[in-house]
Amino acid sequence: MANIKLSTIEKMRRRVQKRYPAAKAVYDNGWYVSWQEENLNNTFLLDNTETEEEAWEQAATVAKHEQHINRTHPLKSMWGSTQKNQNKERIAKRIHYVR
Repeated sequence: MANIKLSTIEKMRRRVQKRYPAAKAVYDNGWYVSWQEENLNNTFLLDNTETEEEAWEQAATVAKHEQHINRTHPLKSMWGSTQKNQNKERIAKRIHYVR
């Protein structure tokens, strides 16, 4: 199978869509990436860009930084334990309902 060389826009688009599925580039007084009817530039206080490629590059940087923040946040362990407790309660309700 031959390796297909992807354009830089395609690389950035794929990288962003891993984090934000169905994200798309939109032009409205400049380019920005939209996800779930939400402008990612407005969410992260960034300006719109001149080209579509810059918009995807900016969104890729945002996705990378958001992943880093979520991974290293000091309250991450508390969030994890809260999620575990919610899952235990949900499973307990199922067991109780079945019997």
